[in-house]
Amino acid sequence: MGSSYHQLYYHLVWSTYRRHELINVEMEQDLKRLIQDKIIEHKSELLSFGCTTDHVHLLVRLHLAVCVSGIVGEIKGYSSYVLANRIYPDSGFRWQGGFGALSVSEKDLPRLAQYIKNQKDHHCQNDIDQKWEKIS
Repeated sequence: MGSSYHQLYYHLVWSTYRRHELINVEMEQDLKRLIQDKIIEHKSELLSFGCTTDHVHLLVRLHLAVCVSGIVGEIKGYSSYVLANRIYPDSGFRWQGGFGALSVSEKDLPRLAQYIKNQKDHHCQNDIDQKWEKIS
């Protein structure tokens, strides 16, 4: 049986419902774990994670068989359900519809990974890169 070579990197971004500031420091760790679990389930890899109080950024390497919109839908549905119904039932947590997805070249991975990791700093200093902040 033959094999396929692939390197599919994506920068994914989405926001909380109506950009409400719902993600606190405690929730951030739970959110990262939930997202990571779903990505691993799809034989994919979370390379970088960052968020502010109202949106998340992910840098992922997706398995060849994974559909971008499909995995984002699963991540959003799963994380929203678990956060709102099991971990933080009084939070009113939910995601906004839609997401941003940008393909990323291998040479841009280190710079983008650092940008995502430092999300809070970029937003506090109003030092954001518009091409990497696209949210539908």
